[in-house]
Amino acid sequence: MQDRNEMRGQLTLRLTDQIGQVVQERQYHNRIVTSGRMLVAQMFGGDTSGVPPTPVTHMAIGTGPADPADDDTDLAAPRGTRNPIAAPQYISFEETTPGTAEKVRRVRVSLTAVFDYDEANGQEPLREAGVFTAEAGGVMYNRVVFEPVTKTRAFKLTLLWDIVF
Repeated sequence: MQDRNEMRGQLTLRLTDQIGQVVQERQYHNRIVTSGRMLVAQMFGGDTSGVPPTPVTHMAIGTGPADPADDDTDLAAPRGTRNPIAAPQYISFEETTPGTAEKVRRVRVSLTAVFDYDEANGQEPLREAGVFTAEAGGVMYNRVVFEPVTKTRAFKLTLLWDIVF
């Protein structure tokens, strides 16, 4: 028996109109970048050299269309400010290891950030998002590119990010 811990993430992107109805909801798999993997390794190992690692606290959106790459450390073209993550939720669940009948307990952390009606609006569509350890600077944990979304004052954008360990 061999345990494989392949961290993975999925973004649910939700647009809500001003009367509270969900007008669009899409899901995308993200790329956990090298800086994000290093962050988890340092937090796990208790790295005490240099600046201590900190947990993720913010999400950002942008207009960059290039596919995510391991060496990404920021969004290609951020728009607006990074918004804080609401209280994370932790869920334990069981899944079957691919290609076997073996069951493995996993942990999912669910993160949420909201870009309100008056935030991150513009004519160029949004195409990317990421999770960060700070409001500015810090470490980028992951990045995703999605189908274009034109953000206007008519919509609130909610990012729901599930990361599985």
